Amino acid sequence: MKLDITRGIQSKGIEVPFELEEPWGEDRWGGDTIAYVRPVRLSGKYMITGDTVVVNGTADTAVESRCARCLAPTVTEVRAEVSEAFVRDKGEEKKSLEEEQYTYQGHVLDLTDAVRTSVLLEVPVRVFCREDCRGLCPQCGTNLNFSQCSCQKDLTRRNPFSALATRIEFEEDSHMLKQDEEV
Repeated sequence: MKLDITRGIQSKGIEVPFELEEPWGEDRWGGDTIAYVRPVRLSGKYMITGDTVVVNGTADTAVESRCARCLAPTVTEVRAEVSEAFVRDKGEEKKSLEEEQYTYQGHVLDLTDAVRTSVLLEVPVRVFCREDCRGLCPQCGTNLNFSQCSCQKDLTRRNPFSALATRIEFEEDSHMLKQDEEV
């Protein structure tokens, strides 16, 4: 996302409104791939003071990712506040600039990294297709939102630890019998 600040250079110290829109492809986030299903729209104001350009605005978009329970494609609306300062890069030593400070040259600011960071921080870590998503059957992989499977009814018998449950019950019964005999 490129912002031309020519208009602001002519009127330093005054907030200048702007609107930008750009389609984005995909990003990796939280180990998953998210796709931008709507262009990222950034609207806000910028102001030039000396060698610094302060940008404030709101980014809106929609991203598609997988439901954390059933893996169904899920669209999430995202709105992020963007507030960053860009310092003119004069080609001097970079030691004087903070490491996380954005720089610019000429009359165009590249807002892409600042907007992307703000948007990704607003994307939920775990996305659900709906609040009551039942997920996938751990045995056969059936989507439990759409159909039942016989695995759920049979789960205790097929559980590898179910044999331990019967052993524990047997030992508890044996222990109770020993206590009765001692009395």
